[in-house]
Amino acid sequence: MPDADLLDLAYPYALDALPPDDRRAVEDMLDDAESGVADDFRATVRELRETLAMMTVVDAVPAPAGLEAAVQRALDRELERPARAFGLARRTRWLAAAAAVVVAVGAAAGITVYRSQSHRSGEVTAQHIIEQPDARASVVPVSGGGTATVQLSRRLDAAVVSFDTVAAPPADRTYQLWLISGTGQVRSAGVLTGLPTARSPLLVHVGDAVQLALSIEPAGGSPAPTTDPLVGVPLT
Repeated sequence: MPDADLLDLAYPYALDALPPDDRRAVEDMLDDAESGVADDFRATVRELRETLAMMTVVDAVPAPAGLEAAVQRALDRELERPARAFGLARRTRWLAAAAAVVVAVGAAAGITVYRSQSHRSGEVTAQHIIEQPDARASVVPVSGGGTATVQLSRRLDAAVVSFDTVAAPPADRTYQLWLISGTGQVRSAGVLTGLPTARSPLLVHVGDAVQLALSIEPAGGSPAPTTDPLVGVPLT
């Protein structure tokens, strides 16, 4: 496979848009790729995941009517073509394109995202959450030292997350946050390039989660936890 095709696959790989067999195939190709290409692939995955981790939707404006159906029709047309003409890279390039369309339309529609530094009207800030009548704070010790603080407002469906005196992960590892639902479903709440602090907290959309956890993962993050959590903070 040409290097360019492998690099194309970094986008759907980072978005967890590949089925398990295709994901393993990409990882096998990555093992055989030249070191420079492999480094570019991993850097792309890491940057995309870090960007997504910084964005948590508060009030999403629905996409224009018919957009989802139009994207799906385009994907279906491509996937119906002969496999020999449209291999893994070509198929997944469409998945990446579809994801890009959704992101672009979301931005154009005026999606509001959590940014604790922002002061634009209508955006939720850490202070908004802390001042809510239903806001409550939990401080929980982290395995290995330090504490995690979560200030939760169910009214705003959001939490402010910060850490104090928690050591940095090893050089080839990263911290990753997880949200766990009452049925045990786990979803990523962000790959952390640096731990949020009380002065620069992270705002998280909690949804149906009943617990927030932190684990150490391979650089770039994981689609699911690969280690035991260092801390679990109840959200109930």
